[in-house]
Amino acid sequence: MRPTSALTCPGCQAPRVQGAECPRCGIIYARAEARAARKAEEERAQRDAEQAPAPFEVDPAWLASPELRSEVLPASTPSIDAGEEDAVHELRLRLVVVPLALLVGYLVATGSARFIVRLLTMYVHEVGHAVTAWLCGIPAIPAPWVTPTGSERWYSLAAMLAGALGFWAWRGWKLRRWDHVAWSTVLLVAQAFCTLVIPLWRTEVFIVFGGDAGMLILGTLLVASFHARPGGHLHARGLRWGFVFIGALAFWDGFHTWWRARTDAEEIPFGRMEGVGLSDPSRLVEDHGWSEGDLIRRYVTLGIACLVALAVFHGLQLWKERARLGAALRALPFLNGR
Repeated sequence: MRPTSALTCPGCQAPRVQGAECPRCGIIYARAEARAARKAEEERAQRDAEQAPAPFEVDPAWLASPELRSEVLPASTPSIDAGEEDAVHELRLRLVVVPLALLVGYLVATGSARFIVRLLTMYVHEVGHAVTAWLCGIPAIPAPWVTPTGSERWYSLAAMLAGALGFWAWRGWKLRRWDHVAWSTVLLVAQAFCTLVIPLWRTEVFIVFGGDAGMLILGTLLVASFHARPGGHLHARGLRWGFVFIGALAFWDGFHTWWRARTDAEEIPFGRMEGVGLSDPSRLVEDHGWSEGDLIRRYVTLGIACLVALAVFHGLQLWKERARLGAALRALPFLNGR
């Protein structure tokens, strides 16, 4: 006979029905059972630890040196839990990789190889144009060096995008992934404003501005993706390792140009591209009446805001794991004398 807990919902105690989730409270049965089993196992392990004699205390700095631990500790000495060690290692990576990627990205994007870097960051620039157009309900296809866009709004495209964002929000709510709910809601609000409030004749200036703005915003998001949830797609497939450095290159490639333009207007990439037409700054100044000062100030302000947001996000992620932060710091090789 099945136990009583197996016949009722773990969340609302309603009679359990066939299917993956409870129709009353929406809890997923398998996930709740796994969480209950894990909690029971932790409680059992805690009781065993309280009854057992005090083990040999392991220096947290040894967490980064498995070979050193094997030399010092006898085979019978209990070792640190593997899951805890993985968590400390992951926190150590997050602590180091994001600042390191920004430093390397700055050195490469502002050095002599900048033209080669532009072959990569150009795609982020064009995606920035395309994403801005999509949010305005205008079709666009990002391509090398140019992003063809439509001249009219496609409300069917806007409805499809809104539906996709709405599904993302609903899926995040079902899985209790509140970060997904927040991001999808922000994008839905942005799409509603750009599609329903901004008149069609003003959308072109947003799309043109969205090129270098996309390098700043999308570059920041790609760097922040290194904090992806362990076990998620970006983490498990290792995609975050490529995204963090591509994002750093894209951000500095865009920001460095406008930062230098503050003191040297010759740095503004005015001109005409063969087969494409006027460059984005030339279009904003000549076609839409922006001054050089407005152009520089808006891009620089956006870049600084992105840097501040990234620093706050990075700090919050580390603060959430502050209990393990001390062990991660002591485990760093340059602080451990190794």
